Amino acid sequence: MEYEWTLIAEGGRSLGFGIVDIGVYLPEQIQRPEEVLAALELGKGELQFLRKYHRLEGVPVTEPGQMLDDTITQAVERLNTRPSLSGIDLVLYVHSFQVQTPSDYRLVQRVLQRFGLEHVPFYGISQMNCASSIAALQWLERISQTQPHIRNVLLICADQFNFLPPEWRYLRKSAILGDSAVAVLLSRESCQHVVQAAHVLRDTRFHNGYHATTDEISAFNRLYVDHIIQGMEELLSTQGLSFEDVDHIFPHNVNWTTWKEFSRRTGVGLERIYLDNIQRIGHTFSTDPFINLSSGLEQDWVCRKGRSIMVSIGLGSFFGFALVEHGGCEEE
Repeated sequence: MEYEWTLIAEGGRSLGFGIVDIGVYLPEQIQRPEEVLAALELGKGELQFLRKYHRLEGVPVTEPGQMLDDTITQAVERLNTRPSLSGIDLVLYVHSFQVQTPSDYRLVQRVLQRFGLEHVPFYGISQMNCASSIAALQWLERISQTQPHIRNVLLICADQFNFLPPEWRYLRKSAILGDSAVAVLLSRESCQHVVQAAHVLRDTRFHNGYHATTDEISAFNRLYVDHIIQGMEELLSTQGLSFEDVDHIFPHNVNWTTWKEFSRRTGVGLERIYLDNIQRIGHTFSTDPFINLSSGLEQDWVCRKGRSIMVSIGLGSFFGFALVEHGGCEEE
């Protein structure tokens, strides 16, 4: 699918970057919650919690022998505008899981060589875990100020767990992690689906993240929805807006329960939150909001003149938000 965005810095100054296209790769193989929990001996209650309250059917997983560069390549190949890759000035590679390939594997170089982009400079962004995709938009704002020659950018977000035991995919009472990749083509020429601001709320009390203790996880879960609401309010306040001004939310897909509670506390109806992919694919690291946005646009679910918020949250903890105004930019 082909569409356009514009990225605008906080404060309203246009950077002229737009998402021209999004390529999404999801493995065909789906791993059920029963398979993931089998080695953990947690009992039927844990499974019922995932099935009944989180409404999770399964997550996409790559084949054991599939390397991450193959996964990323399939996302790039799904770009309808792939022939324009020859004009790419910068590549940003976002990932959540720190170790995914051997140290000498040269992952990004392998991908770039497949598309004749080995001469293009690239950066890796992972310091905010699953919120790194939102952080990448902020970082692009900063680097574009000092390097105005950058006109076309390829943003890649990808993670996979196929080299680890299945039980490592499980975040206790929260989510199961799936594999995916997205390739996002950004250009300075665009006029629709305007990103007006990006914001990351941090709470470093939970810096242990994936390795947190049971007590730390419980404390984090108690504050989870509080932080989502607070982060969104902070984002909206920079534009003089409130929840009433938001038509849609493209969430991270950690679980359905989170968004039910968010809806109850904010008055944002569930029909305004894109929840279809939570049941179908679950949480796929930093790619969730881009996959959901792509799905929403393909299904014509998005109000062409409305506003949306993209959400991506990382353990550690980082709550990332981007405000999108659909049809909010007009050509001179």
